[in-house]
Amino acid sequence: MSRSFLVFGAGAWGTALSIQLIKSKNKVFLSSFDEENLRQIKKDQENKKYLPGFKLQKDLSVEPFSEKLIEGVDSIIVCVKSPYFKDALLLVKRGLKNKNLLWATKGFDPNSGGLLSSMVAEEIGAKTKTAVLSGPTFAEELAAGKPAAITLATKAIDDSVLLAESMSNESLRVYLSSDPVGVQLGGGLKNIVAIAAGISDGLEMGANAKAALVTRGLDEISALGLLLGASEKTFMGLSGMGDVMLSSSDDKSRNRKLGLSIGGGLSFSEAVKLQSGTPEGAHAIKTLVENGVVNDKQPVLYSVYQVLYSGIKPSNVANELMRRPIKEEGLR
Repeated sequence: MSRSFLVFGAGAWGTALSIQLIKSKNKVFLSSFDEENLRQIKKDQENKKYLPGFKLQKDLSVEPFSEKLIEGVDSIIVCVKSPYFKDALLLVKRGLKNKNLLWATKGFDPNSGGLLSSMVAEEIGAKTKTAVLSGPTFAEELAAGKPAAITLATKAIDDSVLLAESMSNESLRVYLSSDPVGVQLGGGLKNIVAIAAGISDGLEMGANAKAALVTRGLDEISALGLLLGASEKTFMGLSGMGDVMLSSSDDKSRNRKLGLSIGGGLSFSEAVKLQSGTPEGAHAIKTLVENGVVNDKQPVLYSVYQVLYSGIKPSNVANELMRRPIKEEGLR
């Protein structure tokens, strides 16, 4: 059963997702804050700024935002970076009545360190039909039609099975979850672990060290999730272990590349200049530490903050991690 979607956010991931939704025989509108980029996409039938090399289908409608766009769709999917998430919510909120609001943004409320779902409840209302879309996907591979799987997490959308089916096709499989808290945490925190993994590789600490770092990082994610009411099994799924594995091991990960540059000797500011903007993991760890959500009780996550924002040398942080008191592996 085909549906209609407004994808708001014409970056790499929003564009790649739009390509897949069209492939699933849905009606899709792509819009964003950046009207100049939208005009370029519409003219060239390609997002040369964020996803070059992939021609968009002719039936993908690329339009400046208007409330009329919302009127003509069943679901809105927000695909902007976390610092701009609230602005996107305020833009689409008027037309949301009886429509699904999904987001693929991975991050946290920049003011409180809270989950984006809390921001949605505060700005739009707790009765909104919401869902979180997350999982181990690189935009380039998604746009190319390489096989991928993601998680749609919701407690609020009654026909979630039909929604997932409408988004799925031969190259994209959408799994369901009833744990939006866990899926949000996995998607947001894995970016921080990916920076740590990149730093480890930049320091040439070896495969053993990275395996230990990533495993302990995932344990910290799970522990935080349990404190916030998530299900532990979520972190063994696509939006937890799957996303951590992908982002920590592949050079397409912007967060891993940031860490790799820093481990290789660049400062944080120098490493950011090599990226097209600051990766989500850097935003996330700053927000979480400064709002008291993450501290030295999560040593892997906290070590990333120490390197990025406290000016501590990566090698010194690595040595400190190895000198921590011995304890049982499962003891938190």
